Amino acid sequence: MKHKYLAGILLAGFSGLVIQAPALANKDNDTVIWATASQMDTTDIFYNSLQEAVTTALNMCDSLMHVDPDTKEYKPLLAESVEQVDPRTLDFTLRQGVQFWNGKELDAEDVAYTLNHVRQPDSGVSTRITVNWIEDVVPIDKYKVRIKAKEPTPAAFAYLSDLTPIYPKGHYDNAPALNTGSNDGKKDYGAVLPMCTGPFMLKEFQPGSSFTLVKNPNYFQGGPKGQPQIGTLIFQTIPDTDSQMASLITHDIDWMWSVLPENIDQLRQVPNVTVTPAPTMRMSFLSLDAAGLTGDTPLKDRRVRQAIAHAIDRQAIARDLVGPGAEVLKSICSPSQFGCTEDVLQYEYDPDKARALLAEAGYPDGFKMRFYGYRDRPYSEAVANYLRAVGIDTDLQFLQFNALLPKVRNREIPLAQLTWASYSLPDASISTGNYFEFSGDDLSRDEQVRDWLVKADHTLDPAEREALYKKALSRIADEAYFIPVVKYGRVYATDADLDLAITGDELGHFYRARWK
Repeated sequence: MKHKYLAGILLAGFSGLVIQAPALANKDNDTVIWATASQMDTTDIFYNSLQEAVTTALNMCDSLMHVDPDTKEYKPLLAESVEQVDPRTLDFTLRQGVQFWNGKELDAEDVAYTLNHVRQPDSGVSTRITVNWIEDVVPIDKYKVRIKAKEPTPAAFAYLSDLTPIYPKGHYDNAPALNTGSNDGKKDYGAVLPMCTGPFMLKEFQPGSSFTLVKNPNYFQGGPKGQPQIGTLIFQTIPDTDSQMASLITHDIDWMWSVLPENIDQLRQVPNVTVTPAPTMRMSFLSLDAAGLTGDTPLKDRRVRQAIAHAIDRQAIARDLVGPGAEVLKSICSPSQFGCTEDVLQYEYDPDKARALLAEAGYPDGFKMRFYGYRDRPYSEAVANYLRAVGIDTDLQFLQFNALLPKVRNREIPLAQLTWASYSLPDASISTGNYFEFSGDDLSRDEQVRDWLVKADHTLDPAEREALYKKALSRIADEAYFIPVVKYGRVYATDADLDLAITGDELGHFYRARWK
């Protein structure tokens, strides 16, 4: 164990913690262990929208296209080339000789099978926006496949980049049912252990706690991801950040997803640990049941929703809790996404105005309501405290994401603090389409907003798309359907022996990592 003496001094501030990761992480073992507080019940990205699942899929699976993390360009991955035949038709020519982990060669039948499966309304996939646009996928020959869109889809490359792993034909056949909560009681197909073509292969999976990936010795040459260098990659769920810090200090993990601002200086004193801040596309926001889907809730009243917006000091949360790289979120999209506008109604921190709006709505003494969260508990606790200060007595319920999402989609939760990273893809449709086009996550059910967004999603003229998104985002803000809180910055901590570039997409590109 490296630097035990200093680690012992620093760990004195973490008494009573349990170090959960095994002491396997280091250069000598050629093993990288990374940790977050999230639990993963499946490593199949079609059934898990956690950013940790996106990182996992990125490293063990390949899609037709890939987003270069440095340039943000779309590059062919499993595809060798692509042709836009007409506004609704894309022809992909596949790389030859690419193998799944089981040795089967990838061909057009696999692409057609995977995409035709997940596009079905009853497939149970977690995020419908990424597949709903597909009308049909047809093999042309062994290495050429045609994707037909229902309508022109300018974000097609985004949806086909790193979000849609290709599995072998028959992969989901006879899969067991899985209650993902994504279809309001309709039959869901079960996520199964992925069989991919990517740089790392899934070796072991313990749902909710850990999984192990190993380097794929047969990964194809010449692709935009390059060749993997690390032998073993392990994910560990470590429920709290203090325990994660302790594991990093003792070098039992190599990569920590998120360092709290108050711990940055302390970690920078630890030998052989590198601390790096970076921006992200992740937004934190409040989901409010404006449509009354959960029952007769005060949130149906626009004045109550606006009161909640005025009650929260978002600047203080960004500055004091989230830390470097964080900003106040001004709209329900990431500013770097095409079509996102911040030129919408802003709600300044004004507790007196919040109380006045509550009184005007008939709640002069406030009301009680359960409030749910799942990521970064200190941020949700701060929001709860701000709401209590104006009379909204919140009973904070903090759950794992895989427990919270079904409750949202089953109409059990009127108020929640959620986060969304848009799979780190640069198009506003990934955000707005997921929450305001009558999906299971849409608690406003505004037909006008939906119609503007659907038209924007399928309009090829960039100026017209931007105008439509502006209309929809302005109405969302005016009605306070969702309350933007902060745009995350992330501070990562890494074992200094590990050469892993930190990118602004909140993903771990471990296929590019190597030991120094």
